Amino acid sequence: MARKKNFDPEATLLLAVEMFWRKGYANTSLNDLVEHLGINRFSLYSTYGDKKNLYHQALNYYIDNFSVPALSELCAQDSELDDLLNYFSYFAKLQTSQTSGCFVQNAILELSLVDDDVGRAGQRLYSLILKAIENVLANAQRRDQIGSEQNIQQISHFLLLQIQGIRVLGKAKQYDVLEDAMQIITLYITNLRR
Repeated sequence: MARKKNFDPEATLLLAVEMFWRKGYANTSLNDLVEHLGINRFSLYSTYGDKKNLYHQALNYYIDNFSVPALSELCAQDSELDDLLNYFSYFAKLQTSQTSGCFVQNAILELSLVDDDVGRAGQRLYSLILKAIENVLANAQRRDQIGSEQNIQQISHFLLLQIQGIRVLGKAKQYDVLEDAMQIITLYITNLRR
């Protein structure tokens, strides 16, 4: 008969997200995890597998529970350019409170050259962001708010680049530079309109 877990696996996974997000993979020891999660090694291994597997689960949990919900307005059928402007404004403001940066971006920088699963998680997030931006731009084209000559894919790639730059500036606490950059990004999106 299997032993009953004395902890909530999802709540514990969220604690792992917090730990890995703050410290990274290499700087998080098994002892750190056991202490922070409040479970013993046996429970950790039997529920999540090894440290690497827990890290991958935490990374995907972050994407599903932090990143995807933040994109919901952009993915809506009736999303429009104002939603994109609101997203960038929200995202830039978020950088002042989320001082650890983006968990996925941190993971990519730390491990993507040696861990294909981390690279795939990054690609998954980038694809979700691109799809959300492309949805907004396609809606704007259908409504004749931006010209049909505008290349939605190129614009989406450019805006994804800006999102990643915003994250880096936020993590580096370059808030004045970020504020200036946001003025240009806002102007760029606004000027897409006919």
